[in-house]
Amino acid sequence: MRTMPIARCRSWMSNADQIEYWNSKVGDTWARMQDRLDRAFTPVTVALLSVAAPQPGEDVLDVGCGSGETTLALAGAVGEDGSALGIDVSESLLAKARERAEELLVEADFLAADAATYDDAGFDLILSRFGVMFFADPVAAFANLRQLAAPGGRLCFACWQSPSENLWAKLPMQALAGLLPNVPAVDPNTPGPFAFAEPEHVHAILSAAGWQDIAFDDLPFSMLVGDGDDPVAAAVNFNLRIGPAARAVRDAGAAAEAAAPGLLAAALSPYRTEDGVGLPAAVWLVSARA
Repeated sequence: MRTMPIARCRSWMSNADQIEYWNSKVGDTWARMQDRLDRAFTPVTVALLSVAAPQPGEDVLDVGCGSGETTLALAGAVGEDGSALGIDVSESLLAKARERAEELLVEADFLAADAATYDDAGFDLILSRFGVMFFADPVAAFANLRQLAAPGGRLCFACWQSPSENLWAKLPMQALAGLLPNVPAVDPNTPGPFAFAEPEHVHAILSAAGWQDIAFDDLPFSMLVGDGDDPVAAAVNFNLRIGPAARAVRDAGAAAEAAAPGLLAAALSPYRTEDGVGLPAAVWLVSARA
């Protein structure tokens, strides 16, 4: 492979900090909420797998596999003649993934590893659902993933569009604005959930890392944040445990934690339908070839 110059990027967290963060209570919370998160992300999972089109006999790598939903689906698609490996930095999420694979009798492997430095090559498909926006040095990380791909191997991942297109993230923060301290503005390309909102930025990263035939598919969808007998209460609980509002409220202290549920319920109630509470969301489905 042609050697590419590696650009450097300042991060909100180093890779080491990310590993520590996801092995704290955050990883435990995401593992406990596995079922609700998978329901919320179902439209993305279905569309991403359709774009990726895993084939029987292929060897596939799932980056930032979390509790294993996409890895298990990939394992079913490639069958016993293929292989599916999920990597993540969270031991809690990996334990949940292994538990699910055992319960479902699915042949899939899960490994604690940082995709930026992982070095087992030869994958026909590298896939990620929301797992590639956090690299401290994204060009270097995607260059490493390029080295992991077999000749002609495919890269497919889902990443969030801008916060303005994702009311699931924007609305709770607006509802809680009076409780939270002023948050300093950051470079929109700083590693984080919305770092890949701009296709031009992502295209430049992937091109510099050696990927070709880069394409973007627009996927708007309704993100189900609450369902069951009391979907509004479920949506409030979801937002106080997952996403930008959850962390902001925790950091703001006890008074904010006490006031937040009522404010969130008032903001989320108008989005209740017969299916639950769904908020507008949008992702990019990005594909490329080695």
